[in-house]
Amino acid sequence: MEQPKGVDWTVIILTCQYKDSVQVFQRELEVRQKREQIPAGTLLLAVEDPEKRVGSGGATLNALLVAAEHLSARAGFTVVTSDVLHSAWILILHMGRDFPFDDCGRAFTCLPVENPEAPVEALVCNLDCLLDIMTYRLGPGSPPGV
Repeated sequence: MEQPKGVDWTVIILTCQYKDSVQVFQRELEVRQKREQIPAGTLLLAVEDPEKRVGSGGATLNALLVAAEHLSARAGFTVVTSDVLHSAWILILHMGRDFPFDDCGRAFTCLPVENPEAPVEALVCNLDCLLDIMTYRLGPGSPPGV
């Protein structure tokens, strides 16, 4: 059965609490892009929170600023402009606080689930389920935005 048309995300951002986590989480997003869970043209960013215990509001604003910087550069602007955000579909996912039951945090906790429709057999974690829900169930038909 063919997967229904989902949202073609312009940017997917994963916020994380610690600088040490950024590279690992970026790599995890890239692995999902190679597995074709995320379209090849989607900009993937793992962004450190600007300050310790900044909260999801501060992390969201920081992630949006980083997305605007990258999209502005990609569009050829020499300064950051909000014009690039008008037609962008941006998904911001927050890692949240430390999770004592898994070293990689809540997002990468493996689930006892199988995805028979996946192009590659792989472990399924919370992040994969969230991407599927946002891309194919909640997002379709929505206008550009965050």
